Amino acid sequence: MHNELLAQLTTGGNYISVWKLAVFVGFFGFWAWVGQWINKDTMVVKTKRAFWNSIYLMSGVLVLALWLLLPAPVIVGLGLFLVTWAMTAVIYVLHRNARVPKNETVLTPTHIKWLLSVEDRQRKKHKARLEFISVNDNVLPMPYRDEPEYPGFLSAEELLHDMWKRRVSHAVMIPFGENYQLRYVIDGIATVAGERTHEEATDAIEYLKAVAGLDVRDHRRPQEGSFFTIRTGESDTGWRINTSGSRRGEQLSLEKIEEKKAFKIDALGLHPDQLEAVQEAIEQEKGIILITGMKGSGVSTTAYALVRKHDAFIRNIHTLESEYLMELDNITQTLTDKSPNAKSTVRQLQSVLHSDPDVVLVGFCDSPEMARIGTKTARMGKKLYFCLPASNCFQALSEWIKLVGENDKVAESLTAITNQKLIRVLCHECREAYTPDATMLKKLNLPANKIKQFYRPPPEIEYDKRGNPILCPNCHGTGYFGRTAVFETLIISDASRKLIAEGATSNVISTQCRKERMLYLQEQALRKVIDGTTSIQEVLRITQQPGRKVVKQRE
Repeated sequence: MHNELLAQLTTGGNYISVWKLAVFVGFFGFWAWVGQWINKDTMVVKTKRAFWNSIYLMSGVLVLALWLLLPAPVIVGLGLFLVTWAMTAVIYVLHRNARVPKNETVLTPTHIKWLLSVEDRQRKKHKARLEFISVNDNVLPMPYRDEPEYPGFLSAEELLHDMWKRRVSHAVMIPFGENYQLRYVIDGIATVAGERTHEEATDAIEYLKAVAGLDVRDHRRPQEGSFFTIRTGESDTGWRINTSGSRRGEQLSLEKIEEKKAFKIDALGLHPDQLEAVQEAIEQEKGIILITGMKGSGVSTTAYALVRKHDAFIRNIHTLESEYLMELDNITQTLTDKSPNAKSTVRQLQSVLHSDPDVVLVGFCDSPEMARIGTKTARMGKKLYFCLPASNCFQALSEWIKLVGENDKVAESLTAITNQKLIRVLCHECREAYTPDATMLKKLNLPANKIKQFYRPPPEIEYDKRGNPILCPNCHGTGYFGRTAVFETLIISDASRKLIAEGATSNVISTQCRKERMLYLQEQALRKVIDGTTSIQEVLRITQQPGRKVVKQRE
């Protein structure tokens, strides 16, 4: 008898149901996962974390205890658990949805539709990397996922973020086959930066047009405007936008507006001896300074920097410009009237001069009469700056003499001429030093015994084990980071003034200036090679190949 009882004790019992245990563990795990989400979400939406954790925990523990202890079928306990859990979770979801923007709500029809979409589920939650400021100075929030502007915001933000990362100053997006081709200008060099699908490009164009206050429905007429973007921890960045229609589709042009900090004379790129001479010319109470260079050489930036050297609180400063880069504090800026019934530019200049300014910047000179009026005003004791297109100082001098028509008046009023080109600055993170060839130094009239090394970009791109290019994180493989200006400066000395008054040729005046130790632009550029600012290849590019060529970007 005893043996039979002992034998029965050793056999398996039915005290634990495996399937009931599996159901219990499964639902308990899901309950715990939801609890962790609520714990984290309370911090995100900034609600009472301890309160909601306590409510969720107490309700869950209570229902689990009842489920296990009540003498009721398992299905009844499971139902009680699900109803109580769902009520607690729904109450919290309703509470948190009332505290967040519409695009961050959960378990709404839009959110459920997004969860069921394979494409959207694979896409990570987007976090805005910048904010857009409209033409009316309104900060625009990121559109909701279900709003029609959302795809355009994503495409526009991706474009501008990429432009910021790669230091792009100008971008053009044009129809190219079935897609759009994207072209960047980085440090003055145009490159092909890939393609965008037709849908991505048109979405971005329409969104940016809306931000800039342009007519989104008009896809044919040329339009232009401006807007700003903000990145966390950085100042505003201004952008000019231009759109125009074509048979293939609408085109987009984005140009970065110059930053105010760039308009300082000591940040232009003048060599110390040039800077000193130009400052002396600025300090003279009257006279004309010609600021010259070809289109895209930074002449407007230099003009702004020189004018800002005058104290705008003490002196009355005016400008007349066909277009301006930015607003200058305490300086009266006048844009030329281009309407059909507008006055001539000569009359507009006369209107500016009637206000009796002390300093005047004229951003152009499109007629001899403007030059004569400016010369007359300078001889009467005013300070004037004129911007002219010219490839060097002596060409600018000859052109100015032709416009004024009287050598003696030019000699009396002209104080200085600057001419400039923009040159790329070597990236200090990846530039390489090398010993220059003696033959090359001889051709450049440089002393081989005094120059030990030049710098250049890395000659070759390195690749990792997977064949991916290893690019410098600072310049992204271009070898250059930013630009500076190279200047040729002609300061009108007494000897040069006498030659101008006598009607001497440019060659005679040039010979005199060389006697006074004036350096040509290429020679000034070589000084930047010697001090490691740029490379000899870059000097040859700007002095021998003035045109810009679109090339494929290095990957």
